[in-house]
Amino acid sequence: MVGNSAAKLEMEVSDIAVLVVDDDISMAEGLVEMLRMYGLAATHVANWPATLAVLKTNRFDIIILDQRLGRIDTIMHLGELRRLTDAPVVFLSGNQLEADRILGLEMGAADFLLKPISGREIVARIRAHLRRALSPAHSSTPKPTWRISVDERRLYQPNGSPVPLTSAEFSLLEVLSSCPGQPTDRDILTQRVLNRPYRVEDRSIDNLVYQLRLKIGQAGGGEVIVAMRSRGYAFTGFENPA
Repeated sequence: MVGNSAAKLEMEVSDIAVLVVDDDISMAEGLVEMLRMYGLAATHVANWPATLAVLKTNRFDIIILDQRLGRIDTIMHLGELRRLTDAPVVFLSGNQLEADRILGLEMGAADFLLKPISGREIVARIRAHLRRALSPAHSSTPKPTWRISVDERRLYQPNGSPVPLTSAEFSLLEVLSSCPGQPTDRDILTQRVLNRPYRVEDRSIDNLVYQLRLKIGQAGGGEVIVAMRSRGYAFTGFENPA
């Protein structure tokens, strides 16, 4: 998690801990060497289990995360990462697809950089993100956020006002928000939300998604659900007030 030392704002980078997660060993070693040349304390891991393990026992100020670790698309596991750390996450990717970059940013990534990129630019971006994270505006009392109350089956805006959702709309939100960033297909959604088997011609879930998006969007929560072609829908999180 981001440390408390205000000295980091003065670019005293020697205490900044950076976790580099990349299965391209040669590239990762080069990046780690570059980061250390600039005075940052860099640690490298090459797979997802190692990432989770090191985060359980160590604190990092920022994470440089490759989008692809073998068959794992790390964007889809950002929620899992967030349960262990609130450090800014900067994605590195050789993927040119705009949709992936948008999804990563919507999921809460601090940045999404395309390979190849120089170590010098990465250092500059690390400094910029830490300046923002450690600025007085970010260090003040946390602002109210959206809240899903499963017990009450209600969705509350940051100002405490409830969003009027039908029972089916809340069930849809509950299912999708339980696995942020991970797509859930229409078959599963139909069974869990509507308690019936899915039929190919059934558009009930699509209509529910539309209504839920509309209500949350009108309340200022942003587009919290994204469609993922052939994979269903995924929850990307609420847009909280600045």
